[in-house]
This record gives sequence, C-alpha cells and structure tokens, in this order.
Amino acid sequence: MADLKQARILVTRPAHQAENLCDLILLNNGIPIRLPTLEIIPIMLSGDEIESFLTHTDWFIFTSTNAVHCYCSQLDNARMRRLKTKSCLAIGKATAQALKTVGLNVDLMPQHGYNSEALLELNELQNVSQKNIVIIRGENGRETLADTLKNRGANVNYQDVYKREIPLVNCTEILQQKLDFITITSGEAIQNLVKILPETQYDLLIKIPLIVVSERIQTIAKNLGFEDIALAQMPSDGAILNTITTIINGEESG
Repeated sequence: MADLKQARILVTRPAHQAENLCDLILLNNGIPIRLPTLEIIPIMLSGDEIESFLTHTDWFIFTSTNAVHCYCSQLDNARMRRLKTKSCLAIGKATAQALKTVGLNVDLMPQHGYNSEALLELNELQNVSQKNIVIIRGENGRETLADTLKNRGANVNYQDVYKREIPLVNCTEILQQKLDFITITSGEAIQNLVKILPETQYDLLIKIPLIVVSERIQTIAKNLGFEDIALAQMPSDGAILNTITTIINGEESG
C-alpha cells in the first residue's frame, strides 16, 4: 500500500466520478478534498435521432465513459440489442470498460494511448472509405477525430449526448486548507478551476503541484501559468495515485 503521508489532495473530477479516487486517497493515508469543477449534464435525444443513427450507422465511436452512460441510458432494450449488432469503438480502456459494463462488445480500441490520435493510428481506421460513422461525445468536443476520418473517406456525424458546465460550488475556504496536490483529468476542469476560485488566490493556486493525465492538459496548465506540473502515465485513478506517491517519496529521499 502507498503512503501519501497525510497529503491534502484536491479532487476535481465531476461529483459522480470522484468517489473511487477519493477512496483510494483515504485508503493510502491521504486526505481527499472534493471540488468538482465540471458538471456533466445529459442531453436528451429524440426518438427519431436515435432511430436514424441506429439504422444508418456502421461504427459507433464512444469518446468517454460519460458518452457511454449518457447515450446508452436513453436506449430501450430493443435499441440496445440493435446497437450490439453494430461495431463499437472506444477511445481508451476506461471507455471500453464502460461499454462492457452496459453489455456491449468493444470491437476496436487503442492498446497504447487513450485519445483521438491513438485511435486514429489503428490499422482498421486507415481505410474507412464510405463507412458511416457516428461519434458519441460531449458537446463542443475536439474535431480531430471527425476531421481525420472524413479526410480518409468516411461519412461522419456527431451525436452530442452531454454538455459540460461549471457547477455551483463554494470554494472560499479551499486554498486556505494548504493543499499539497491538485488532480486534473480534463482541460475543462483546469480552466474551470481558475474561473471558480477568486482572482486574489490565483498566485497561490498556480504554485500548488498539479497532477494531469495528458500532454494536452499539461499544455493548457502551462499556458494558464501553473509552475509545477506532473504527468501521470495513464488517465486512471491508480496512475494518479502512483504519480503522487512517487513525488512524495522523491521529496522524502531528496
């Protein structure tokens, strides 16, 4: 078991996704402090929308666990059975696990990496001429995946199944608690954190060690002025915990 040595760790995951990381922190002698900086709001789809895509789509690409839950929760049993006859692609391991949890097969996913670029490297996605593909995603997601697949000859549509909003949270006393680490798992989360906290606390905020889960988020954090950023090897809670533990052990032995 890791020893976080009572480190105070800010968890910014959406409230419905924070439990596992908070439990891991507690289990390993750390102190989780919850501050959801992102709220996932499902977008309700019309029956005609769902029916049209189920009828005309060859591949469904799911870009996140939220995409899986917000889409599949709107399908009745008959439509779920029809979705099982389609090819389902996952952008990474967590999304693949979410698909399996709701009873769907995962036909393709990157073995290394967990973003659009990693998915696009798969051999099966090099020649997609005339494939009818729907990307199940959050509103205003990245365009890289769709643009590249279109350039390769696919017919691509989006199905936006949730939107991201800044939650109403009381964060007046957050930075007064002497945080040791901040965990960030999306670009919106770090941008919203800066918006949520009072401007007078900005200089203190950017000095707190930040744990991020992708190079893209790392770049966003640097551009926002954060000074101490560590990159976890994967976007999993276990990888985040390992990164924090490694830093703490390094400081102890240094």
